[in-house]
Amino acid sequence: MKIKHALVGAAVVGMTALAGPALASGNAYTVAVGGSTANTSYALSAASTGTLQFVAERNAPFTTNLNMNCSSGNLTGTGSTVNGGTSGGGAPTAIANLPAFNFLGCTGPGGALTVTTNTPMVLHGTSAATTAATDVVQGHIEGLNVTVSNAVCNFTVTGSADGSFNEATQQLTVNETGDGSLTYTLNSGCLGQLPGSGEARFTGTFNVTTAGGAINLR
Repeated sequence: MKIKHALVGAAVVGMTALAGPALASGNAYTVAVGGSTANTSYALSAASTGTLQFVAERNAPFTTNLNMNCSSGNLTGTGSTVNGGTSGGGAPTAIANLPAFNFLGCTGPGGALTVTTNTPMVLHGTSAATTAATDVVQGHIEGLNVTVSNAVCNFTVTGSADGSFNEATQQLTVNETGDGSLTYTLNSGCLGQLPGSGEARFTGTFNVTTAGGAINLR
């Protein structure tokens, strides 16, 4: 998860736990919710534990990165658990479907900014998991495609962001620090403060909850 623009705020996120073939790289898991692996739909939510950092990196002639502040955000969705798959191998599996990021109260070049999600996103795990409920499973969010805009500024952020899910704390941490997986493209304006394209960064931690109970990847 990458982009250099500071997103400050508490984000409310709705996600879906599921195990099944997905579009890109990742391991396959059995997803248990509240100890059950029955094929049942569960609505999830996630709220940020503090500041979200969203940064757009700038190259010469600019000497500092462009930061954007957001006061809050939300993401909602639904999904299903499926008793199948094997951690550490097999077909790519989606841990969560993330239909949309809706960040609110964002400010940057030209004042208030609107953040619009253009495509759904998927959270994949990339490390092994055990039956214990204490794993920290590494992964990434794929399919990021969001447009940030106001009357005088418009740019799009695309790509993927690294992260992890901690079963013990039920926290999703996004930690995209700028390896080229997440980039931005200037569409117009921004008062000359943003070059045509560059890398992006995104970091933040979210508390994940579901009415069905704790999520455990196996």
